[in-house]
Amino acid sequence: MATGGLVPAAARPTLLCRRGWLRTIGLLGFLTTRLAFGVFFLITSVYCLLVYVPFAYFGFIHNALLGWLPEFVRFHALLYVAVFSSVTATLIPDLRATTTRRTVGAFIVLNFASCVYLWRHPALADLTIGLPSYYWSLIAFFPLILLAAIDLARPADANIPALPADAGMDLETTTLAALLISLSFAAETAVSAALHRSSLPAFATLSGLGASVCFHLVIFTALALILQALKLITRKTASPQRAYFIGGCALAWLLCFLGLRIIILPTISFEGRGADIFASVAALAVVLYTAAVSLRMRAWRTGADSFSQANVKAAWATLVLGLLIAAYAVPAWIGRTDWDFVLQRIAVVAVWILALFAVRRISVPLRGKALTAGVIVVVVCGCSGFARYAQLSLYNPEPQPTLTDALDAYAGKDISFKTSYSILSHSVNSNAYSEFYDFLKQNTNLGPDVTVGPSDVRLVTDLRPSPARRPNIFLFVIDSLRRDYTSPYNSAVDYTPEIGRFAEDSVVLENAFTRYGGTALAEPAIWVGAMQLHKQYIEPFYPMNNLQKLLDTDGYQSYISFDPILRQILRPSSSIIEVENDKTTWGELDFVSTLEKLENKIAEYQNPNQPIFAYSQPQNVHTLTLARSRMKGGRKEISIYELRRMDAAFGQFLRFLQQRNLYDNSIIILTADHGDAYGEFGRYGHSDFLFPEVIRIPLIVHLPPQMRQQVVWDTQQVAFNTDITPSLYYLLGHRPILNNELFGRPLFTETREEQSQYLHSNYLLVSSYAPVYAVLGNNGKSLFIADAVNRRNYFYDLVQDPLGTRNHVTIPICNRNDALIRREVRRIDDFYGWKS
Repeated sequence: MATGGLVPAAARPTLLCRRGWLRTIGLLGFLTTRLAFGVFFLITSVYCLLVYVPFAYFGFIHNALLGWLPEFVRFHALLYVAVFSSVTATLIPDLRATTTRRTVGAFIVLNFASCVYLWRHPALADLTIGLPSYYWSLIAFFPLILLAAIDLARPADANIPALPADAGMDLETTTLAALLISLSFAAETAVSAALHRSSLPAFATLSGLGASVCFHLVIFTALALILQALKLITRKTASPQRAYFIGGCALAWLLCFLGLRIIILPTISFEGRGADIFASVAALAVVLYTAAVSLRMRAWRTGADSFSQANVKAAWATLVLGLLIAAYAVPAWIGRTDWDFVLQRIAVVAVWILALFAVRRISVPLRGKALTAGVIVVVVCGCSGFARYAQLSLYNPEPQPTLTDALDAYAGKDISFKTSYSILSHSVNSNAYSEFYDFLKQNTNLGPDVTVGPSDVRLVTDLRPSPARRPNIFLFVIDSLRRDYTSPYNSAVDYTPEIGRFAEDSVVLENAFTRYGGTALAEPAIWVGAMQLHKQYIEPFYPMNNLQKLLDTDGYQSYISFDPILRQILRPSSSIIEVENDKTTWGELDFVSTLEKLENKIAEYQNPNQPIFAYSQPQNVHTLTLARSRMKGGRKEISIYELRRMDAAFGQFLRFLQQRNLYDNSIIILTADHGDAYGEFGRYGHSDFLFPEVIRIPLIVHLPPQMRQQVVWDTQQVAFNTDITPSLYYLLGHRPILNNELFGRPLFTETREEQSQYLHSNYLLVSSYAPVYAVLGNNGKSLFIADAVNRRNYFYDLVQDPLGTRNHVTIPICNRNDALIRREVRRIDDFYGWKS
């Protein structure tokens, strides 16, 4: 029997075990509540920022590309109450402490008042494009900073002194982490390539693997050296551990700030002073919050800092397995719905951090001056080699060496290498053509504060009703349809036989391109028939909408499948009938369903003297539609399946027109707003790409037989989807089309001489979403790309290299094309009355 209140010796292990479990449960509960609270306000801030940035608003919020965001907004107040209540429970001990009582009280009162206000007034649901949304994106970080202040204000003996004396990353840790990460991602890349039979040439594989190891070592060793230098500096202070902690937070803030400004914010076209402020505040909130949570967790942690010798092997095996799983999961899961590799890069950086801490946590058996010296030699050689590579890439007047193409190809397969590659190349390229890249950013995605009145864009001097018989017009713009996935342009395609038969009776423009990479500006450009100011959107839009003005003037009955963009640029009219008024979000428009409903609408139409106009931009093969598909297979396989469905429906619709004697009195156009990337060099989608697979489009035009006999055309001349509206003007008798370098041209004219007057030697191409511009020259035979997001230039010979596998850029090519892009951008600015 125990006496004196002592616990029997036999019962002590059980009691300690129970206490251990209780501490573990408490730790998990604390971590879960803090994580939920942080994620909630982080998403809130990001949502407000997406509303503020015009491109992001139309791309992610207004068009509801992220299906869960509307639900988050809908239940925002309820989620706020939940996370606030849970985190308040963890603050009860702090509410009793004299050092944190007032701060905790202020935190509770502030958040309680905010919950009540948001419950009665759902602020997120009422946000619109404008400065208030930006301000709310900053305010959303305040609760995180305040909660971090509470944790950091706890007694000093509960926080900073608990840090181990040997805190920090040494060269052994970073070297092992760099090798493990680079080799794990390389292994996954090799296995994936073997399974999908898409292996790279041996030179590209070996070059990429060597560069990957070198680049990871450079980045991780630089981090270790900085932390070691910080330790040496802070060791001489009065409180070394506290000084080291503050210095580490400052370094983390700088890295987080640079990551936001360089990797994340440019991809949503958010630049300038506002982006600097947001990145600063966001980095401060994230770093303080993370540091505070980590310090609180130290108070819960029990046991030694390192694993026991018996568990070291299991820990290493677990770490390697985890890295292999991460190497597979990041591109396979996150990459399906990623935007310009942003989410994948964030995930990779998270994997880096976790791997570093995991290696640091496991006892590293390697120590000694020999290893340190070896690491330094490898890193110095790597830095020298990379510097030499960068010098060749940027300043050699000859075409770039083969190594560049090999590394670009390998970067498309290995996302960890791509991340390290972009970090190092960005730092080297930052001063090359910096002023030119800044010019492109200033003229891209003009914000809501830029007020520009609509210009009265006219393709003809005097638009009057056409006295001639007006044909029906059917314009089908298949969103993201690639030219090489249709049989008229690729004889190997066997899944679009109906489009092939349609092409036999039509004009196939074999050299067709889009002038905008991305729907946001590509679709309006089709209706305008001209280049536009890079703004979403000038209001009112009707003075620029030449296609709608043509339809109104010539009295067409319009059947239109409205997508979110058309609701912005079309003026309401009694002559417009919505084909699918139940489709409200992006990705819902199905070509098969649209054509079935269009047939029913036409069958019900009772006015044979009024011509019909029909327009639809279905999203069956859009990158997000393919990513959301539940079908098994990659994007190519799903795209082919959808094209089979669409092709069959298109053939049925053409037979319907023939049965009703409408086919021979109709202009029928099948085209796309832009193409798409299906994995070429690791590229997916069309976010800020202007590579060949994105800019090439199909353009097939069926003319009534009588009209066809009266005009000439040249299928080999470069053509654009912005030429569609000027061509309709010309075919309906509205002539002459004004010859302006910003306007499209009539693809059909009475004489070849008249057609040749509209041709130019170079054409400006633009990304709809980012400061990425291109020059298509020599009748579509050359392509120069200036990418201000990644601060790189490209030049492709599309005759010798149609797929764009080799970058042949040189300084003379850069200088010549930079001047052309500046001239054309300024021409657009002047035309629409905006001065940068």
